[in-house]
Amino acid sequence: MQEIPSVTEFPRPGIEWLAAPAERSPQFFQTFARVSAAVQSTLRERIPARYFADTQNFANVKTAYPMLVYKASRPFRGKMRTELCYDVLNPATLAAFFRTVRPQFGGVVEAAKTRLILEGASDLAVLYEPGHANAMLQSVQRWSKSRKCLYVLIRAEGVLVNTLIELAGLGSLPAKQQARRIASFQKRWRFQLRRMYPGTDFTWLAAELLDEATQALSTPEEPLANARGSDLAVAEPRP
Repeated sequence: MQEIPSVTEFPRPGIEWLAAPAERSPQFFQTFARVSAAVQSTLRERIPARYFADTQNFANVKTAYPMLVYKASRPFRGKMRTELCYDVLNPATLAAFFRTVRPQFGGVVEAAKTRLILEGASDLAVLYEPGHANAMLQSVQRWSKSRKCLYVLIRAEGVLVNTLIELAGLGSLPAKQQARRIASFQKRWRFQLRRMYPGTDFTWLAAELLDEATQALSTPEEPLANARGSDLAVAEPRP
């Protein structure tokens, strides 16, 4: 099998992506539903964990609450080939997003409060009362800054997933077209990972995220039902 041309030092798809099914292939939907679920699950695990590595980020509730909402959400369960991730411009998928948050959010808030108490940040812990979880969730939807922060996350994960989908049928393309697709992938992933959240740069996550997507691409499982984190509570951050 031919090698995918190298473009830059930024992580790039390996030779496994030469076998990515084309969009008209019967395998397309199941394959990329797995890829999408893997990307979404990894983002929910790693991004909040890194963001809250600095305890002081809990102090600004207008940016902290949306991050907790994102952490509590579940990956999108695609039912058709044209919808493989959430879309903030689609009221139906956005409503589905918030439905996945509500059952988990109280536990996520409680875990945040427990951590803050253990770290001696009682002044911040009072901002994270599990009994106020519904009001916190409503505030994210009501405050324009918080809503924008959450939507940035949702849009960005959609771009990351859709950029991978553009690699569908990669192996059938001439080498020059493969190189252009890879260059576009790297450019768009770098752009989005640098802007996943205000004041952050998550380009460090690119290699791990691509590894998870590649593993999902190569694993012949049923979509979503067996994907990490799709039907489970939000995973705890890795050490």
